[in-house]
Amino acid sequence: MDNLRKPLTLAADAGRVYSLGKDNNTTVKFKADGAEVDNQYAITEWWLDANAPGVEQHIHEANDELIYVLAGPVSVMNGDGWQTLETGAIAIIPAGTPHGFRNDSDKRVGILNILMGGAYEAMMPQIQAMFANR
Repeated sequence: MDNLRKPLTLAADAGRVYSLGKDNNTTVKFKADGAEVDNQYAITEWWLDANAPGVEQHIHEANDELIYVLAGPVSVMNGDGWQTLETGAIAIIPAGTPHGFRNDSDKRVGILNILMGGAYEAMMPQIQAMFANR
């Protein structure tokens, strides 16, 4: 089996960081994406300040997604409705499923997001535009 990718190790504070929102109330840190993982997946940390709007409902037609709550509670839309997930909870989102997340709490929350089957960081200009007035 040929493995053209190289092993990757990152420190806890390492990654490419994007600040989102008119008040920079959301931070996204790319831990792995694109060529460094042969476009097989993307791994990001999302940190949302208190009551930050998060990511609106959307669908990935070809990509499964996993959300792991690093620091909750986080409100997650996975299919039919919103649920509150606490630290350590996960949401598995099959391709084609409506989903999103937000922070309805009065404290900072975080998730680890894994998108399977493609690059994600290339979409950051559209995501930044979506957050521009939020």
